[in-house]
Amino acid sequence: MEPLAKENKKLKEAMNHSEKNIQRAQRERYLAESNAWDLENQKAVLSEHLAIAKEQLWSKSEQLTTASTQLKDASEQLEKLQKVSEEKKATDLEVIGGGYAEGLSEVETQRLEDEVEDVAKKLAGDIDLFRETDGSGKAQ
Repeated sequence: MEPLAKENKKLKEAMNHSEKNIQRAQRERYLAESNAWDLENQKAVLSEHLAIAKEQLWSKSEQLTTASTQLKDASEQLEKLQKVSEEKKATDLEVIGGGYAEGLSEVETQRLEDEVEDVAKKLAGDIDLFRETDGSGKAQ
């Protein structure tokens, strides 16, 4: 009987070992399924974050477009103001230079105005109303 008891003991050990292997395989399978589920959840979360980031970038792009348009409009307004300023300078010079010698006809007066107009505009353009200083009053 002893050989049967040894054989029986070996079979029990083999069955225990087999059950442990089955349990280990089941744990590994459960872990793999759990990991797959976690990866799917992470994928969903990352997709949501990506969609939010895309919306934020689109919003920032629209804001930059609006800011760019506003800067362009402001630049155009500044150019118009500079032109008005130059025209005002020219107008002021016309008023200052408007007193010609008495007795000149309108044609003679117009001829004199035409002669000095370009010079007056050049002089007005050379005056810098927007001069920047270094703090001591000297132009930079």
